[in-house]
Amino acid sequence: MKQFWWSVAALGALSLSGAASAADVRLGLNSSLGLGCQVAGVRAGVQEGRLGFYGQAAFCLSNVEGRAGGAAFGVGASFDIFSTAGLTAYALLGGDVQNGAAVVHGGLGLRYGVPLVPVEAYVEAGVQRINTPLQAIFGPRLALGVNYKVNVANLQGTLPTAAPAGEVSSTGAPASCQLTPEQDAVGAQTTAAAAAESALSAAAGAYAAGFSNFSYKVTTTSSRVVGNSAVVRGSVTISLTSRSSGERITDTYSGIITLERADCGWVATGYSRE
Repeated sequence: MKQFWWSVAALGALSLSGAASAADVRLGLNSSLGLGCQVAGVRAGVQEGRLGFYGQAAFCLSNVEGRAGGAAFGVGASFDIFSTAGLTAYALLGGDVQNGAAVVHGGLGLRYGVPLVPVEAYVEAGVQRINTPLQAIFGPRLALGVNYKVNVANLQGTLPTAAPAGEVSSTGAPASCQLTPEQDAVGAQTTAAAAAESALSAAAGAYAAGFSNFSYKVTTTSSRVVGNSAVVRGSVTISLTSRSSGERITDTYSGIITLERADCGWVATGYSRE
C-alpha cells in the first residue's frame, strides 16, 4: 500500500537533475487514421526551448489490392508557436520515404499534457507532397498519438539544491519583468504548487475505479532560484477511500519540484520524493 501511495503522489513524475537549459526527450506512438498511409508508428525526438527534432518509423499500407504494405521512415522538425494551460500549438515540417516514394509534409499540431505527468497526447494536421516518377501527388495528412516525455539535464550544469525556507538568490528574469528576488522565488513556489495540484487532480480521475473521496493538500515550504532554474521543497497530504475495503487512508509525502524559467514566470519540469 505504501508503494501505491508513492505512485499516486508522483504519478509518473521523474526525479530530475536539470540545468538552466534542459531538453525534453519524447518517445511516442501514433497513427494516421487513414489520412496518409501509416497504420501505426513509433516516434523519438528531442526538444530544447521551442525547437524540436524527431525521427519516426511506421508500418505503411499500400492501399493496392493484393499488394502488402511496408515500412516508412522519416524525420521532422517542430517549432512551438504558443503554450497555455498545458496546451501547446506548434508548426512542423518533415520528410519521409514511404512505399518507395519520397514525401515532404508540413502542418500544424497541438499537444496537451498535465504538469509533472510525463504523458502527453498530440494531433497533427497538414498537407503532404508525394514525389513519383510522373508527377507530384498532393494530399491531406493527419497524425494522432501519445508521447512519453522525459526532461534531461543539459551537461553544462546542475540544478541548485533546495534551500532553507525564505532563502533566495539573484533573479535571472529579464529586466522588463521588474521582479525582485523575493517575488521571483514566490512565483516559483506558486507555479510548483499549481503543478502539483494539477497532477494530483489527474491522479484522482485515473484511480476513480478503485478509490473514492480523493482529497489532497499541497504545502510549499522553501524555494531557491539560481538564474533560470529553481527548486521548490514542500509536502503533499493525500487521503482517499478504497472502494473494495472501505478503508480510509491518509499519508503525507515530502518532495522537491524542479522548474525552469519561462519569460517572467516558471514551468515545472519534474518531481522527486525526499
